[in-house]
Amino acid sequence: MNLMLAAVIIVSLSIALLYIGNQFRLPSIVSFLIIGMLLGPFGLGIITDQSAIETFGQIGIVLLLFTIGLEFSFEKLLHSWRTVIIGGLLQVCTTIVAITLVTSYFKFPFNEALVFGFIVSLSSTAIVMKILQERREVDTLQGRTLLGILIFQDLAIIPMILITPLLVGSSGPDLERLPYQLGKVAGLLLAIIILAKWVIPSLLYRIARQKNRELFFITIAGTCLCIAWLTSEAGLSVTLGAFVAGLIIGESDYNIDALSHIIPFRDVFAAIFFLSIGMLLNTITVFRDLNWVIFIVIIILFVKILTGVFSAAVLGMPARVCIFTGLALCQIGEFSFVLAKSGLDSHLISDGLYQLFLAGAIITMALTPFAMNASPRIVEMYYRVVPRMAVRPGQPELDNNAEKNLSGHMIIAGYGATGKSVARAAEITGIPYMVIELNPEIIRKEKTSRHPHFVFGDAAQREVLEHAGIYNARSLVVVISEQEAIPRIVHLARQLSPHIHIVARIQHIRHTQKLLDIGADEVVSEEFEAAREIFTRALRKYHLPETEIQKIVTRLQKWGYAKFIKNPENGRTISSIDTLLHSLRIHTIKVEPGSFSEGKTLADLDIRNRFGIAEFGFRHGEKTVFDPDNDLKITAGDALIIFASDETIEEMSPLFRA
Repeated sequence: MNLMLAAVIIVSLSIALLYIGNQFRLPSIVSFLIIGMLLGPFGLGIITDQSAIETFGQIGIVLLLFTIGLEFSFEKLLHSWRTVIIGGLLQVCTTIVAITLVTSYFKFPFNEALVFGFIVSLSSTAIVMKILQERREVDTLQGRTLLGILIFQDLAIIPMILITPLLVGSSGPDLERLPYQLGKVAGLLLAIIILAKWVIPSLLYRIARQKNRELFFITIAGTCLCIAWLTSEAGLSVTLGAFVAGLIIGESDYNIDALSHIIPFRDVFAAIFFLSIGMLLNTITVFRDLNWVIFIVIIILFVKILTGVFSAAVLGMPARVCIFTGLALCQIGEFSFVLAKSGLDSHLISDGLYQLFLAGAIITMALTPFAMNASPRIVEMYYRVVPRMAVRPGQPELDNNAEKNLSGHMIIAGYGATGKSVARAAEITGIPYMVIELNPEIIRKEKTSRHPHFVFGDAAQREVLEHAGIYNARSLVVVISEQEAIPRIVHLARQLSPHIHIVARIQHIRHTQKLLDIGADEVVSEEFEAAREIFTRALRKYHLPETEIQKIVTRLQKWGYAKFIKNPENGRTISSIDTLLHSLRIHTIKVEPGSFSEGKTLADLDIRNRFGIAEFGFRHGEKTVFDPDNDLKITAGDALIIFASDETIEEMSPLFRA
């Protein structure tokens, strides 16, 4: 087929499937794998010669590992060392052991079983982090736990790449070559230190001084390719060299600019890589061995969910975080394709097992978003079966009679920056309070003899709220980061204590009415508060006095807060939240020569009564007057600064046009 026609078909199919996948919230990787299956020799046969596309795909995976290295930070590793080392090590090792035992049970050779364990142990950093970003949960407890484990998995690819060649052609690992390989690693680490500390920063500094973007990009790309080639010549993986190059440049002052140059190329070539992987999947073999494919997928999901839950539980995480972690890590990762392709090329993995792996990878990747979205329902089912696990035994919790000693107190769900500020304010004013927090590290750090009232657990569970004294509390402040848990907390608290005053913080305005309907008394929207602050600062650029700004903002607040309070004092609510954000804005209307307004006074126009405008400014030349007199005469070139809706301005504009 003509190359241009093939490119047109690929692009057209990519647009269609990516659009459909986006509607169903499927990762783009899954769409590219499916496109490869359709276009490849085992599908429609549009592309039969894979050598060129595999070359581009290899460049894509090199750039993918290079950008991972750029984004990786040793400081980040040290900050979350416990999650990375303990949680990540447990998750990877337990998965490898479990998969190796299962595959060995089915009479696979040990080497093949071990490599398959390596492959399954890795999860997709790209898919998980993208879903977390869409859910705005990267900086939550479960997000940080997942990030730590995924960082370890990204690092674990290095020893796996080193060990895999040792497994070729023998019944077990070649231990005689192990010291030689370890020596290579030591030499590589020494080279990384030298290059990262002295050579690369000096080179990039000289290049950056030239202020030539093409030269800078070529230098970054050349550094990546050169180091990848050197590691390949040393007998190590090209992809490992790309990761090392990313680490070196990532420790310099130029990592952000380098990343911005590489990302567009990485996305294109990585897409080609996944296309080439999809082309290798023999759909005939998959349908012929459909029972085995289903069995493999079930084994992968079962083992990875179980090991993910186990690793998070060992870290002391509550059940909700443990279950979410297990479900988020249930897929096969992009680095697994590198290992699987390496094993296939070295004949360590048979083609049949490789086809089963490809099928399992595509299916588990496609199931990941649905598994993560199902987490809240699974957690609720778990707590119904094991209700006492809402407060974990052995964790710091309330003293036996602590809840009985508190009355009229405030319960604070979440002890982040906002929760801590609320607690400090309550302490200053002498209001007794009780904190519910999921993070055991925060409990261990904050709970002292001076601040004894901390409960470890999930505020969405009845037992936890009862421990916090929900029946005797006067108010509940919900300031947790996990947005999906907020409605459950509000609903349960209202059921347990009809008289309690509930204040909840949310991110998006569109969720306000739902929270008010299920029991919240007041809702604080981060989106609305940010809009109000930005609007206030924008008004200052129009040189309005602070008194006038305060009037406008106060009116906006009264209008807006009516939507965020269940029983507003004036008894009125606005009909649409869109009206709140978009109906009022600042307009500047210039008086054109020959218009109706020219030569008239403000009293003649009667703007306040005719159009319901309370405040406006008047600019004449370089002078701006606020709250002008009605006797002020309007001349051509003057301008009115008005805070009103678009509809009002459209109605007024003919008075000032020629």
